[in-house]
Amino acid sequence: MFALKTTLYLLFVIGIIESACQPAFAIPAFARKYGVKCYACHMMPPVLNKTGYMFKRLGYRMPPDQMVKGPAPKITDLDPESRWTITNSMALVTQGSFSVDKAKEGDQSESKSSFNLDKALLFAASSIPQTSFSYLAEYKLYEDGESALETAVLSYTKGRANNSFFAKAGMMHVQEGEGTRGAMMFSLFPEPAPTLASTSPTNFSLDQHPVGINVGYTWAAPLFKQIVGISAKVTNGLDASGEPILGDSTKNAKDFWLNADYLFGPEGGLTFLAYTGRKYQVQNQGAEDEFTYYPSIRRYGVFGNYLFFDKLDVVGGYIRSRDGWKNTADQNMGAFVSDGYRGELDYYIRRGFALMARYDRLNQKISDSGRTRVTVWGVGAQKALTSLGNIIIRGSYTHEHAQDPISSEFASDKMLRVDLRWMW
Repeated sequence: MFALKTTLYLLFVIGIIESACQPAFAIPAFARKYGVKCYACHMMPPVLNKTGYMFKRLGYRMPPDQMVKGPAPKITDLDPESRWTITNSMALVTQGSFSVDKAKEGDQSESKSSFNLDKALLFAASSIPQTSFSYLAEYKLYEDGESALETAVLSYTKGRANNSFFAKAGMMHVQEGEGTRGAMMFSLFPEPAPTLASTSPTNFSLDQHPVGINVGYTWAAPLFKQIVGISAKVTNGLDASGEPILGDSTKNAKDFWLNADYLFGPEGGLTFLAYTGRKYQVQNQGAEDEFTYYPSIRRYGVFGNYLFFDKLDVVGGYIRSRDGWKNTADQNMGAFVSDGYRGELDYYIRRGFALMARYDRLNQKISDSGRTRVTVWGVGAQKALTSLGNIIIRGSYTHEHAQDPISSEFASDKMLRVDLRWMW
């Protein structure tokens, strides 16, 4: 009953805003540079469409509209008249929200409501005119009470618009620029899909930004009817706390990533991703029986999406996790195993107005323990308040029911959130 009432309330709020708001004029950096709306590269920000996928693969250069006969343009010829300016390379994203949260863990329950400053992010990104180089930097001015550098990448892209290679180096988000919509961290919901972003008992998550190198190849058929993108990464791993290993760390590990994408039709795609690595694990930290070990970490997944009738985007995916695990120091290495399934429906009523629903389920098991399960479902709606699509209001409701794979204790969380995102 609570879920039904909140969903109806969200739709009511979005409907009022839709009828009352007037267009404003604030253009994000790339849209300013090319004189287009946000929808040129996004289904609805931040969700990328096929053009947005190619834009990132080509080093922040707009792919040509037509590519039928003859050789495709060289990478350095895609922006022959572009000039570097601050307004065309700098962007600011801010988001505030109001949330109602009802959480229960064991016999303890808590209910609270709050106004929040969710995030303030500063971006600097651009291709360097008449060269093969481009760059991206993201600085977290504020998020979760912290400020930090999130991304700093220098890229080199060579070839033509339909057949190109790239190499990147720096601090990068794992799923940034790779993956079709089913495998991307970004979605219409406030948070990434739990199937992708959940943290295992070894304190590992795909939602991270390690330092390393990334190389890739992109091929496109005439008119971009088909696209193949392959990329591979070698990055520093994570330390025992789950943070990226940087230069001042006394630990060292290398992680290996592989991502293969196939885009087809108007807006369909498949992604295969694989990760293998190791990390230091501190068990029972601070207790008398504290010990450390060095488990292997594995992730394999396949994801897909298809847009029906230019309205309904059907998204799905599966990911397999297998991490080394020990309960005690003298125990032989066991395993934490998880099978994650996700499904999502995004319905675009019209440009700038979307309804969404998703369901995630993780079946988990630790050696010598019983099976546990995590289920998360959510519904929501969002509406662009400007014709350019850079100011968006969103309402969402999520319900999570989780069983801890170690203690087997149950916890639940119900979150109602209304947020406003401004992208300049």
